[in-house]
Amino acid sequence: MIRWDFVRRSLEKNLPLKILALVLSLALWFHISRTGREYFSLTVPVTVVKLPPHLELARSLPDRVTLTLEGPPGFGRQIHAESLSVILDGHSFSPGQRTLHLDNSVLSLPTGVSVVRFAPDKVSLDLMPLSRKSVRILPLFIGETQHRITPLRVRITPDHALIEGDRNELASIHFLKTRPIELSRLTGKQTQTFAIGIAIPESTRIRLLSPSTVTVEITHSGPLRPVKKR
Repeated sequence: MIRWDFVRRSLEKNLPLKILALVLSLALWFHISRTGREYFSLTVPVTVVKLPPHLELARSLPDRVTLTLEGPPGFGRQIHAESLSVILDGHSFSPGQRTLHLDNSVLSLPTGVSVVRFAPDKVSLDLMPLSRKSVRILPLFIGETQHRITPLRVRITPDHALIEGDRNELASIHFLKTRPIELSRLTGKQTQTFAIGIAIPESTRIRLLSPSTVTVEITHSGPLRPVKKR
């Protein structure tokens, strides 16, 4: 049987202290609920900026990093994943492989928000030295003419292109070709001129510096006669 007198005396014992403890507990809970921290995760790209002109980023492993952010309640609404990225300042980088450990300095975050965790917490970069080279430009003709061809003279202006890229790839390139020129475009005029772009091999990482287009002048020595159909 419960002795209510004993329960009552136990509750009344040190009652002021118990009330004070309850008030403090409620105040602490209210403070934490207002100033508590939230956590938010998202994946962002890795971007290298301010690379010296003689360097190119060949590869970044990984090229995306998952962040766990900590901040005040509701801070996730201020974070826009599409405008956030890990920014690596490459102004002092040199050719070769480089591993960088990530910290809060590689991100621009709102006040009160910080990164609790990077996954992974480091990025490996492969930096390639760039070289330049001047190569000849050759015309590329396709299709058939509407007339019998007499001896032609082809002049390309300018006749050389300046390209940039890895020195090993540059060593294997001795010339570039124009975009295709349809032979069917040749008419009876003695001299014709075309503005044509330059093609870069798709299997390379070579960059064309100049020119973006060339002038191809085609001159034949005599009148063109239509090709007789059989």
